Amino acid sequence: MELSGDAPIRVAPEMLLFPRPSALKEICWDRSLDEKSTFYGTGLFGPPNLFTSLSSVDHTPLRKALGAGPWAIGELRKDWEKSMDDQVLLFTKVMTEKANAGETVDLCDKVAQFSAEIMTVFSFNQPWGFVKDSRDERGLLHSWREGLDFIGFSARFTFFRKHILNLPGVASWALPKPSIQRGMGHLIHEADQAITQREYEISQGIYPEKPDFLQQVSSIERCTESRSCLDARINGEPLTPLQKRSHVTLLIQAGADTTGTALGAIIRFLTTTPGCYSKALAQIREAEAKNLLSTPIQDEEVRAHLAYLIGAVKEGMHLNPSVSNWLPRVVPPGGKMIDGFFVPGGTDITCQAMVVQRDPILFGPDPDAFRPERWMEGKDVELKHGMFLFGVGPRGCLGKEIALMENYKLISEVSDLIPLAFGDIQSWKIERVLDKVVRRFDIEVLKQGIYASAGGVSHNEGFIVKMHPQKAD
Repeated sequence: MELSGDAPIRVAPEMLLFPRPSALKEICWDRSLDEKSTFYGTGLFGPPNLFTSLSSVDHTPLRKALGAGPWAIGELRKDWEKSMDDQVLLFTKVMTEKANAGETVDLCDKVAQFSAEIMTVFSFNQPWGFVKDSRDERGLLHSWREGLDFIGFSARFTFFRKHILNLPGVASWALPKPSIQRGMGHLIHEADQAITQREYEISQGIYPEKPDFLQQVSSIERCTESRSCLDARINGEPLTPLQKRSHVTLLIQAGADTTGTALGAIIRFLTTTPGCYSKALAQIREAEAKNLLSTPIQDEEVRAHLAYLIGAVKEGMHLNPSVSNWLPRVVPPGGKMIDGFFVPGGTDITCQAMVVQRDPILFGPDPDAFRPERWMEGKDVELKHGMFLFGVGPRGCLGKEIALMENYKLISEVSDLIPLAFGDIQSWKIERVLDKVVRRFDIEVLKQGIYASAGGVSHNEGFIVKMHPQKAD
């Protein structure tokens, strides 16, 4: 999308889109603009939750209750990085097996499955088998994507959202239910099953060794003095059964395919942009030569020693944001000045990641180019303020650090394990030891694939790769 000028654009009868990153701070940090639009009020994501709460009065206590979980980077490293390492190592092992078998794989699907597995571990303290069995376990990713087009249609068609969806019988037909084993209803069903089982275990005095997100929203009695109180509470009361189920569903919705989309986009850009992969690999090799990296590489090591790879991660998310939706707020009565323009009260206002993140004033004359060096030129803090994919301000994504950790860890390993060259076969050598065998592979990219969007949520399709094993030295 190419825009000229700074003026807001009417994208719907009641909605203005502000095209410049400078509007983000005014829209997302101003507490008077903390009311979300009815754009979120379709009900198609399931029961009301932290993301779909329109009123700040409802959102603030929920955020406080659920924000007490292990979302900070220090806590994630301490409590969850080892579990993530296990899945990273398993992922590389499975990819090795596929190479030995001469299989053709959709690499974007595989990293989406990895991301979904991390969410099941974080939510339920155990993997479902996405990585081990190399498949879309329980159809979770398919079910998520299946419902997105209708959600996008309903949110954007104001008359349909406000009037048709509220007609008797229509809501019961359109809204997701656990009894309907497809789309969002399937995700709600899985959350319901998991919570019911955990609540039964709690009633029998059985608790997991390590508190997970499910434990945080499920427990009604047990609370420790550690940093993670096992039951989320609002005004001293535990979450209702509906709130518990809606927020476990939300965690899967928010973190599985979206992070997988980022992983796929970053790998595709790295491997199809001339010179980028070799620069990332050279930096990894240099850090390895200085004994600065572990196996698998730790999040802290990536952030300290792999600046080019971090730039590549941020650049991939800058160009192909996982969420390209409108995320509108409502202007309070009396109106508001936004980015130099007066907006009447009651108007929906928004920015959009694909627009603000390609702003030529902020991102330079090449905003559409994949150039990781952009984040290494002393403007990274300024550029960060123009990124909208995780949201901004008090309504920003709670799981941002989980997503970044996944990206940094898997991309660093994949960059070390799977160098690709679009259109040809490239020989390479792994310097790491997997199962005590140093392996060689030839990797052939058969199809570059596409970045697609459904209902304002993105995913990757058709990044087809064939791996050809060679003899180990």
